[in-house]
Amino acid sequence: MRQVVSRGTRSLHQHVRRPQQGVSLVELMIAITLGLVAFGGAGTIYLANRQSFVQVEGLARIEESARFAVDLLSRDIREAGGVACGGSLIQENVVNSYAWWKDWSSGLKGYDGSTDLPAKATGSTNTGDRISGTDALVAWSASTASPSTIIGSSGGGGSATTFNVSPNQSLGAGYVFTACDGSRVATFTLSDTASNSVPTLEVLTNSLASGGFVNQLNASAWYIGVGSRSASAKSLYRVVLGMNSGSPATTSQEMVENVSAMTVGYLVGDGAGAPSVASTNYVGAASVVDWSKVIAARISLTVTTQDRIGVTGNSGASTAISRTVPFTVSIRRRLQ
Repeated sequence: MRQVVSRGTRSLHQHVRRPQQGVSLVELMIAITLGLVAFGGAGTIYLANRQSFVQVEGLARIEESARFAVDLLSRDIREAGGVACGGSLIQENVVNSYAWWKDWSSGLKGYDGSTDLPAKATGSTNTGDRISGTDALVAWSASTASPSTIIGSSGGGGSATTFNVSPNQSLGAGYVFTACDGSRVATFTLSDTASNSVPTLEVLTNSLASGGFVNQLNASAWYIGVGSRSASAKSLYRVVLGMNSGSPATTSQEMVENVSAMTVGYLVGDGAGAPSVASTNYVGAASVVDWSKVIAARISLTVTTQDRIGVTGNSGASTAISRTVPFTVSIRRRLQ
């Protein structure tokens, strides 16, 4: 006899819950292990990519800093000893007070790591102090500022001189200027604000003819000093000549950070724009006898990254990345 199951009973059987199927402990451990392996792999790739990015960015910053430093240094060295009148002129400096920037007849002068730099004291703690053992140099010129033509003058003969010029100058009393003609160049300070007339504070030794030029003296001392971030950081500094309260004054400027060393060699010429027979190699500052005969400078700057982004040695310790950037600059007015 066939058993008849009612529709209600069939519906009840269909809704009876089956026993829940769980995950075993072994399966759970395998899943966790696979997840950790995947996470670790992704983390390793991320860290490796991040380290590569940081290193590439650091090297790019080194290149950018080096390019900026080379451009600034090259500009001053190329113009060393230059005056708007050109040629080899008799130098007459009548500035009363002594300073590192006063005697600029050599145009360029170097200081090795063991020689004091008159423009800045050597130290290791104060911001801007010169770092011992690093080379330095000083460059002078009167051709980087816009010159004015001398169209006449008054005074002289034992009294201070006023040059009438065109176009006007605009700096105030205390700035150091030069005036030159075809035979000589004089260095003096302004006694008052310059305009269409340039008044000298000192009495010039000789009068200068019309047709010459008047412009500001440019003097720069370059060295490696204690950086502004910390005493352990080093930067490329420049001391520039300016004015403060009516008197000549100098200011130390931090130009490029993370420049840890500078070495400079000099090529001595024969006085006619060519290397001398006795000295065809670049020599240190201590070996230069006549700075007016130097025709080129070879400079090496060591630039480092600010952060420890490199790995060195078996220990795997992090360190800053350094690159040495060499370049050579010729003094324009002394070449054949």
